[in-house]
Amino acid sequence: MMHQWAIAIVQDNAVEPRWLEELANSKIRSFEFSCGRFPSHREILEKTCTLAPWIQSGKICCCSLHLPFNGGAECPTQSYDAERQICIQRYEHLLRAFAPLGMKNVTTHVGSPDEGQSRLDAIECARKTFQALVPVVQECGVSLNLEICASGATGGVPEEMELLLEGMPDCIGICFDVNHAGEHWQEVPQWISRLGKRIRAFHFSDYDGIDQCHWLPGNGILNWKEIMREIQRLDHECPLIYEVVTDGFRPPEFENRKMDPHWFISAIERNIQWLSSLA
Repeated sequence: MMHQWAIAIVQDNAVEPRWLEELANSKIRSFEFSCGRFPSHREILEKTCTLAPWIQSGKICCCSLHLPFNGGAECPTQSYDAERQICIQRYEHLLRAFAPLGMKNVTTHVGSPDEGQSRLDAIECARKTFQALVPVVQECGVSLNLEICASGATGGVPEEMELLLEGMPDCIGICFDVNHAGEHWQEVPQWISRLGKRIRAFHFSDYDGIDQCHWLPGNGILNWKEIMREIQRLDHECPLIYEVVTDGFRPPEFENRKMDPHWFISAIERNIQWLSSLA
């Protein structure tokens, strides 16, 4: 099975000419637009107008949109209906506003239980949020992928993710972030096998088994040979999205300067060659 390689790029870099040119001239050409924070409507218009010509010409491809996550009233696990409705309305707006990018996948965090909220109640509240989003998800023709997040977050282990997805239509899937398994790093290949039918995208990076380091694959403790083997066993294609930090890519003399997209993308291309050799 051939999977699509991609790079997560934060929203401000994603519209810079140098980043666009380097991405278009690379072998990857596909990216996830990562919001990071909630953009204003004006910002969305400016960014989609900048990116649309590049995408429509086929120079680059937006395979995924990563929705922002700030918690609070914008958290899908909110136990208060009024605040959960705010989250639903903001997500609906973002899905429709970013539709010109042509993405087929949308990544969202599920969130963590509020203080005093049980994990089962957080799961049920999140399910109500995602069920309410199904119409706009289907309207936009995307898969809304719930990200496996760090330990403690709702849906951070397979048992909770299965509860979140129980009875949900196929347009609600999983973004499997291999950097988020915490102390369960050795179980990542088994988790991929267990959840495989609902996985629609991956976030790729490595870590130390404790913190979300977002290192390049191979620089941490994950068993990439087994991970790639399980991914190749999937019966459907998924974007494999590098979500790695830019720290560590700067030569010392450029430590305080902005990241050079050529170095960054070239390093990922070399890493893709290595990972491909493991499959």
